[in-house]
Amino acid sequence: MQTFKKMHWVQNQSEDSLRGAWRQQGQWLHFRLENPLKEVSEFSVLVQWINIPNAEMCSENQRGQIIDVYSGYVWEDWLGLLSPFPHFNVSMEPGESRDFYLFLETNENVNFPIRTISNATYRFVVLFRFLTFLFFTMVGLVSTGWAISEFIKSKEKVYLTILLHFLLFFCLVYSVHGKDLSSFFGNENQLIRHSYYLFLSLNHFIFFIYLYHFVRFTNERMEHPKLFWMFALSGFLYILVPLFPRVYEYRILVLLTIFGSATYFLRSTHQFLLKNKNEEERRYFLGWTLFLFLVFLKTLFHFDFYPYQPFFLYASVFYLPFLTARSFLFLRNYEKRDNTKTRFRTFTNKIDTKEFKLKLESLLESEKIYLNEDCNEVMIANKLGLSYHQLSELINIEYNFNFPTLLNLYRFQEAKRILLENPEMNVSVVGKMAGFGSRSAFYLEFKKQSGVNPNQFRKQTSHSNQNKEVKNKKGNLL
Repeated sequence: MQTFKKMHWVQNQSEDSLRGAWRQQGQWLHFRLENPLKEVSEFSVLVQWINIPNAEMCSENQRGQIIDVYSGYVWEDWLGLLSPFPHFNVSMEPGESRDFYLFLETNENVNFPIRTISNATYRFVVLFRFLTFLFFTMVGLVSTGWAISEFIKSKEKVYLTILLHFLLFFCLVYSVHGKDLSSFFGNENQLIRHSYYLFLSLNHFIFFIYLYHFVRFTNERMEHPKLFWMFALSGFLYILVPLFPRVYEYRILVLLTIFGSATYFLRSTHQFLLKNKNEEERRYFLGWTLFLFLVFLKTLFHFDFYPYQPFFLYASVFYLPFLTARSFLFLRNYEKRDNTKTRFRTFTNKIDTKEFKLKLESLLESEKIYLNEDCNEVMIANKLGLSYHQLSELINIEYNFNFPTLLNLYRFQEAKRILLENPEMNVSVVGKMAGFGSRSAFYLEFKKQSGVNPNQFRKQTSHSNQNKEVKNKKGNLL
């Protein structure tokens, strides 16, 4: 005990938790407790984290007596499904003051609460953890049945990718808050000790798999496919963080790179939902954006950039089941509107599609209704005397893509004509005249259709025309 007293003790800077850097040889913690009551106080010292292979505690009272035997670290194991929180049962006499020395061998930086709680509160913590685990297990089973059922009916793999995303995220949370992999495979392997990073990598990759199948589901075109798959694999950089000290020093750059790529491709694959002025589609995109942000906060916490906050840890966890269910409902409703999907194709059976296709093309080519930036599917459906769903199905059947794509094709052609006929006109004005709602939307669509932005197109066309003039002059001279 005298050796302990001569050691250098560092003051903890956090009120909510203990914070400290990981040390291979383990860490000793010192704290003092006092029983101000006039009766014996019985409670538990709880270490609220699971990735702790070994924990020991001893204490010294005011008379110099050493106590190094404590009951605890044994609890209801729920059939071995959950790892225990290390805890020690303590009994203190009335008015007694005692110094405690706690040894923790951890697999990561120390950033978790160490609390004194009553026996009743401890039993509640144990029960709450089990009920939470049971809840997510049941949600996983329901989601599995739901996704498989939708896939069988629609043959759309996007349902299965959302299910896989949920199940892998469940595994990630389970490995950090439920039962660590070292409980199964031992504590010798560095990657097993830091299994959180492995599951982070797999989750990032599966998220990109979902994005890929969502693009195929909506019949949109994937932008920068090579870059897409390169960043899909970039998530495996997480594995290097616990294995190499040099990479660990720059883990924030790894984190920003990976989440930056996920955010960019989430936007690029879902941005058409924002253009349709459909509230359900906007909420779907914003739902996934919010989830990505919450996962970013959770990962920041585990990378030890923020002090312990329950919100950082659990917000994304409890939000995901609702996002998953909402995603299944949205995809099903999207199928009903998109009549390239066979199981809900019913609306155009009652109309002459060829007749209404001619009327639609007349509106677009003769009246140029697309020049109105407020032009939308509802407006055109009303002019044709169709319902929103009938027009949507008509376009998908006759053109094999959706309404925004058709509208932008006409706007793109109009913009090309204006650019060629008015070489001095400001590009933003050209976009407005062609019906685009903003300069950025005009640039994105123009580059998507032609591979170059409007300014580059104008320069290339100008050079091409000059070359033709030179050839014509040479031909005349000859």
